[in-house]
Amino acid sequence: MSTTAQHPSSDRFTRRVSAVTILLFWLAQFSLLTVQRWVFGAADDARFHATRLIVTGVGIVLSFAILAFHVATRGRPLSRRLLLAVVAAIAGSAIHAFANFWIFRATMPADVVGGASLTSHLLAMLQWFSTYAAMSGLLLAIVYSGEVRDFERGVARLQREAHEAHLRALRYQLNPHFMFNTLNSIASLIGAGRVEHAEHMVENLSDFLRAGLALDPHEDIPLAEEIELQSTYLAIEAVRFPHRLVVEIDVPDDVQDARVPSLIVQPLVENAVRHAVAMSTRPVKLTVTAAREGDRLRLSVRDSGGNAGNRRAPPGTGVGLTNVAERLMTRYGEDCGFTAGALPAGGFQVSFAIPFTEAAR
Repeated sequence: MSTTAQHPSSDRFTRRVSAVTILLFWLAQFSLLTVQRWVFGAADDARFHATRLIVTGVGIVLSFAILAFHVATRGRPLSRRLLLAVVAAIAGSAIHAFANFWIFRATMPADVVGGASLTSHLLAMLQWFSTYAAMSGLLLAIVYSGEVRDFERGVARLQREAHEAHLRALRYQLNPHFMFNTLNSIASLIGAGRVEHAEHMVENLSDFLRAGLALDPHEDIPLAEEIELQSTYLAIEAVRFPHRLVVEIDVPDDVQDARVPSLIVQPLVENAVRHAVAMSTRPVKLTVTAAREGDRLRLSVRDSGGNAGNRRAPPGTGVGLTNVAERLMTRYGEDCGFTAGALPAGGFQVSFAIPFTEAAR
């Protein structure tokens, strides 16, 4: 048998609503019976009202028992629970009819109560069945609606967790080639006696990793901070390729505070270094630009290609490009323009446009 987990706050809310419903229901039942007898001329005294109040208390207790029954059958198919609601109504009406007779017999004169028989008990059951059917159905609806709310909340939570896990996986997908090559470069610098350069490279690597891993993958950061991180990364690569990597960054002041997903540019810059700078024997110019286009921010990473030629990987095969495209699609849906391709004059460019937003001041 399957069960449905109930959120504590939702469970308390369901029980509170059910309790109020039960009390109001039986208060209305008591009032209607009293008014009905008064309209038809019944001269009920205080003792009669007190007895009816006791019977009403029995109805309240039975209703709470039916509520507990519905709570205990959570997770079962709705069709079966509807059948069980009818069974609960039959049981409640039978017990109520029996209690009603014996309570009135114990407190009222015999000529008022009348005699007990199977027929009279069945008739009383029929009279009370509609009351308990309504109560049982109402309580089932309240409990079931609570389950539906919990189910929807659970689905939303799972979707949110899956969304966050997907973003986190994409965000922390650090290219192992970068770490391997950087550590090899540090070892080579040390071996060549260039200790000062090695120390500088280690410091840059430490700063880059510390800043990058400290960022929340679900929060956007100012573009200026993103560019600063990429400058640190490129400083590391500049030590590896001192004569081949030429960097140009063009980020106007009016977009410095624009919000962008953290480390969204890093895979694009890394892709250019790996597939252009590392594969070329001539200098490669790597350009990072940002510009505002109406209500959108456009970011571009372009490399001149050098003489990498056929040694360069085919466009679109890099994990970094796929990573960025998926992050943008997950974050903005269709509201982002992502393009990547070779340039007519040589080289490669990746560009995307996202909604322009700035942090509240």
